[in-house]
Amino acid sequence: MRAALLIAALTALYAGAAAAQTSSTVAAPPATITGITIVKAGTYTGNSVSEPARSGQESPTGTVGTDATWTFVSDSDDVSGKPGTQFGVEFRIDGEPRGDGVTVYLLLIFPPQGIHNPNTGRTMYAAKVAFPNMKIGALCLVGYGFDNEWEIVPGQWTQQIWYQDKMLGERKFTVGKVE
Repeated sequence: MRAALLIAALTALYAGAAAAQTSSTVAAPPATITGITIVKAGTYTGNSVSEPARSGQESPTGTVGTDATWTFVSDSDDVSGKPGTQFGVEFRIDGEPRGDGVTVYLLLIFPPQGIHNPNTGRTMYAAKVAFPNMKIGALCLVGYGFDNEWEIVPGQWTQQIWYQDKMLGERKFTVGKVE
């Protein structure tokens, strides 16, 4: 009887260890993104840090800024055409599991004449910027800020938020002439 209990105990211990080993090697299911909830859109102020654009990030200036903190100052779709102006969309990513990081993309569509960078001679009509590790359920921000006068192109600017091959949201802004 004791041998049977010992064998049963060892068998249970081995099964538990095997199950623990299996569960640690099984990949977690991928995140499921169902959409976004736009919280605010308009112009904002923020402490932005610019870094050179990385792979998967297109930018007229060759840099991409990140804002850790921001405050919306207007919910208007009309944007002032002056250096220092920042405009964009604050949103929450809807999906599971909450807290997981995913990569979303901001597709910026510029007015028909595009943005001409006088330093590189390149004209861009759209830009796609990857934002890795945005957390499901957390407040997120994507947008654009004018660092130089040459970036200010009057007309309709479209900001689209994408996850993989699905557009999650879109906002159109009207940028005014250089002030």
